[in-house]
Amino acid sequence: MELELMKVGIEHLEILVDLRIEFIKDIHPEIDLQILEKIQKATLTYFNDLLNNNSYIGFIGKNNNGEIICTSGLLIYYLPPLDNENYRKVGHVLNFYTKPAYRKKGIGLKLMNYIKDTAADEKINKLVLNSTKMGFSMYKKAGFIEPKDKAMVIDLF
Repeated sequence: MELELMKVGIEHLEILVDLRIEFIKDIHPEIDLQILEKIQKATLTYFNDLLNNNSYIGFIGKNNNGEIICTSGLLIYYLPPLDNENYRKVGHVLNFYTKPAYRKKGIGLKLMNYIKDTAADEKINKLVLNSTKMGFSMYKKAGFIEPKDKAMVIDLF
């Protein structure tokens, strides 16, 4: 199967939002439709703001028929200098999603390799992501490792 991968921006805003909603429904099938509508509106604002200030790169993949079958995005942010005078440009991989009918066919790995190549072109120093159980082995195949220093989180709300 042919897979056409591409970077997308503000011109694909509604497509990115729709794919994000598909992703949410896939990992949270129990979610209430009214809440999902609110999430959709908030996601539209979120992507619009980030795309307009160049803090997000969207990605889509199409099959031979032009159907969008996978998506992801990079949230770009900077950390202060650590071991030299340069800022550290980080890309946080978000919304990594392949439609169910196309899973386990190598599509996710192709998309991740495309994201890695794009990140290198954009001079992003490091990629980070949060993995679901389903995606963990694919991320390892793509070269991601578990950090020596474990991340810690606290939910404040």
